[in-house]
Amino acid sequence: MFTVVVYARKRIKRVVLYASYKPFVFTITADKVIGGTVKKRWKAGNTEAYSMRVRGIDIAPFLHAKEDACRRYWDLDPVFREAVREGYRVHHNEYYVQLWLSKPLGEPVGRVGEIDERALDDCIKHFTHSYAQWRIVTPPWCAVC
Repeated sequence: MFTVVVYARKRIKRVVLYASYKPFVFTITADKVIGGTVKKRWKAGNTEAYSMRVRGIDIAPFLHAKEDACRRYWDLDPVFREAVREGYRVHHNEYYVQLWLSKPLGEPVGRVGEIDERALDDCIKHFTHSYAQWRIVTPPWCAVC
């Protein structure tokens, strides 16, 4: 579970996601609804604000493949890992997703020859290897392949 604070205006909502030590801020249109449980409401001038507890699957669709979210993938990775455990599909290549879920980001996912490079197909470009260890460079929720 994660905490978000939503500042709602007429046309847009500014969402502050607390998934790590540094909050992540993004905007959505006012007609989009974030699922979750509202904990507290208040007014800040003409702006309605409320804090919510959300699951990863509630917030992941708003962040999926967004350029600013992909720049902060270290902070947002726990959101997508929780969303996948709840049934969210982050990428079409299931082998890539399994490798990503097997280890934390930055950790080696296997030795050269251990992982099936053919199953990764075009997604192999999101991996790097050094000292005979494969590592994921781009998580699957940011990858275009």
